[in-house]
Parts: sequence; C-alpha cells; structure tokens
Amino acid sequence: MKKLTALFLFFSFLIALTAQMLFGHADGSVFSLVLSSCLLVFLLSSLAVQFLSVMKKQIEQQTCHKKISQTIEKQCNDTALFALLKTMTSTTEGDFKSARKHLKNLETLIGKHILIDILELKILKGEKNFDAVEKLSFKLLKNKDAELVGLKSLIETSAKKKNFEEALLSANKAFETRQDLYWVIENTFQYRALSGDWQGAVEVLEAGLKKKLILHQKYAELKAIALYEISLQAQKNKQDFVSFKSLTHACQLNPQLVPAALDLAKRFECNNQTERAKKTLIEAWRQNPTYDVAKAYLHLFKSDTPLEQVLRMETFATLNTKEPSLNNFILAECNMKAKLYDKARAEFEIFLINNPATKKLASLIEKYEQKVNHNTSAAQNWHKRALSCPDDCVWVCTHCKQTSSKWKPFCSKCGAFNPFHWHLYQDK
Repeated sequence: MKKLTALFLFFSFLIALTAQMLFGHADGSVFSLVLSSCLLVFLLSSLAVQFLSVMKKQIEQQTCHKKISQTIEKQCNDTALFALLKTMTSTTEGDFKSARKHLKNLETLIGKHILIDILELKILKGEKNFDAVEKLSFKLLKNKDAELVGLKSLIETSAKKKNFEEALLSANKAFETRQDLYWVIENTFQYRALSGDWQGAVEVLEAGLKKKLILHQKYAELKAIALYEISLQAQKNKQDFVSFKSLTHACQLNPQLVPAALDLAKRFECNNQTERAKKTLIEAWRQNPTYDVAKAYLHLFKSDTPLEQVLRMETFATLNTKEPSLNNFILAECNMKAKLYDKARAEFEIFLINNPATKKLASLIEKYEQKVNHNTSAAQNWHKRALSCPDDCVWVCTHCKQTSSKWKPFCSKCGAFNPFHWHLYQDK
C-alpha cells in the first residue's frame, strides 16, 4: 500500500511539472492547480480502496456466518427428521411410551407445529383413547391444512363408538370438501347407505366414477345394490314404476345379485311374462347359482309333473358349473318327489363324497330309509344325525361368519357392507 502511495505521488508531481512546462506560467498557478487535483484524486482513490477492502471483509464474514448457520440448520433438520421417524416407528410397533418420548423431542426441535398434533392423534388411536382422539380431531378441524385428517379421524372414532349419525355428518362434510380421495368416497357411500339414503349413496358413486377412483365393475356392483334398495323403498311407498325401473336397472348392472333377480323374476311371473322371468333366473343361475334361484325357476312351470321337473332340472343343472354339489342336492329332492329312488340315492352318494351331510340332506335320506328300505332304525339314526348337521343354503358374512337365511346389504353383527355370500352349507 505504501509503495502504491509513493508511486502515485511521483506520477502526480510529474504530471504537474509537465503542465508547467507546456503552459509556461511564471506564477506557477497551473503547477499548483494540477498538483492539488492529483492529490485530491489520490485521496478519493485511497478512500475507495479502503472502503472496498472493508466491504470484502464483511462479505467474507457474512459468507462464513451463513455456512455455519446452514450447517447448524442441517444438523437440526437431521435431528428433527430422526425424531419424527422414531416417533412413527414406535407408534407402529405399539410402543407408545417411547413414541411419546420421541414426540416430545421433536416438539422441542420444531415447536408447536401441526405435525405434533397429527402424530399425537396416531398415538391416541393406538392407545384406544377415543375420547381424547375425538377432542384432538375437533381441534384439527380448525386448521385448514389438517381439516381432512380431523374428519377422517372423527369418522373412524364415531364408527368405533357405534355413533353412525356422527360418522355420517363427518363423511358428508369430507365429501363436500374433497371428492377426489378414495376414503372420502368409500366412507360417505357406506354411511349414507347405512342411514337408508340410497339416492345419496348413488350420488357418491357417480362422483367416484367421474374422478376415476372406482373401477367400473365395482361401481356396477355397488350401484346395483343401491338401486335394489331404492326399489324396495319405492315398493313400500307404492311407487310401482320407480320400483320396477330401479329393479330392472339393478339386474342389468349386476345379474348375479340374487335377491334382485328373484324379485324381478317374480314380478315378470305375476305379469305373465314367463320368458322374461326365465331369462332373468337363467342369467342369475349361471353367475351365482343358489338354491332359491333353482326353486324359483322350477316354480315357473307349475303344470310340470314330478318326472318333467326332474328332466327340466337336469337341463337347468348343466348351466351351473360353479356349484356342482348344489345340482346333486336339488336333483336328489326332485328324484325323491318323482319316486325315482335309485337316481335319488345316486345323487346322495355323489353329494356325500364331496360334502358333509346337511340338515336337509339328512332329512331326505331319513325319508329314503323309511320309504324305500323300510329301515326304521337307520331312519331314526339319520333323524338324530340331522340335529348336529350344518345348516343348508345360508348367506355367510365373510368378515365375522354371521349367518342369515336371506341376503342383506349390511351385517347386523360386524356392520360390514355387502359381506354376505351364499354357501351350500355353513362350515362348522
């Protein structure tokens, strides 16, 4: 810096002397003026150099502080992320004491963040503290970013408490807020259906299909159930046209919905539309063969003799490839009625190769032993055995194994929607 100053002063003097020689003023005023100007420039330049030097140091200090700050922030973020992962892992494992410890550490790092409440909610659910869950869920409803989390939690909590009205209110609010989430569509449909609002349930299905949240096959299955229930409601209110239209549409959407097919076939039969009734039952029999469908089909031909019924049932049985033992069972009944005892016995034997004896089958064999073999002792044994045999032709809930003689949209025991499937007999 000193060398630079000396060099600048030398050049200033040289410039001033050159100006004196050129202009040749005796009083030396030009020399003085140029020298003064050079000195002023020198002073300003020195100040500028010093200012730039100070600024450079400040920038270097700020950069250093920023790097240190970023390093500390990264360390804090890593620690917070680790605490978050430990909280979630402990909650999943069911170690709620450790989960709360990690959650407290996380809160120390990030403060009163909405994430803390959401994690607390998960812990409370694991602890089955549903009153506390409900209270915290209402708190989350006040935060726009966490409103849906609160609504979903309220639906689950209300369902656990069997408070389906509250569950429906929360589901409807979620549906008004967002219609592009599968859980919103699923819950809103279920609780509207449970409340008997089948028209509202159809509205939800349409929204789900529009948003491509429901596959078309699932949509058709659920809508068929809703339309069948709408048909029953309309029938009670003596709205025959609405009832028939809804029922027809239900069978078109899902031909294997047995109760709808049976109801529609019966209406066709009452209106002397036997062919349409026959077509409806054949389609149902192909896709979902049940005892009631076969009986309804045979009932269409009231003028048939017992022998003609056997022949008709043999033809009808060829359409059923899903439940061959059901064919054996019904043909055994028809052959007994037609007094074709050898054929009936053959059907008994085939059935028993693949299945245990059921109550109805045991009763048929009892009659066979009494009427054909005149074996009272064997007949009595089958009569006693029937008491411990499984029930025939039942609808069984796939969730809780509750049984029903008729199809229902909901299980009265576990509350599951559309859980009933037809079984030839109930497994012990």
